[in-house]
Amino acid sequence: MSLYLVTFTEQGGYRYPCRIRAATGANPLPLAVRKVWGMRAFWQWLPGSDTEGRVYERCGPAEAPVDVLRTGVTTVTIAPARRRPRVS
Repeated sequence: MSLYLVTFTEQGGYRYPCRIRAATGANPLPLAVRKVWGMRAFWQWLPGSDTEGRVYERCGPAEAPVDVLRTGVTTVTIAPARRRPRVS
């Protein structure tokens, strides 16, 4: 399993960093979104962008989805992370 540092940065300057351990080849972005905003949250890319999107939350049943916008335009960066050093 690989360790990633996923950082969401809103245009107003708010940052949401998150460390995620994901299986090799798995997409750490959905895991990070759920860790920061909850299990009903999901990420949607802005059309034509590889780095920007928004976080939404599903608030209704699957038959009649009602999605609530949780963030404004947010830039996401995904980088490999190192383990934190152990404190003796």
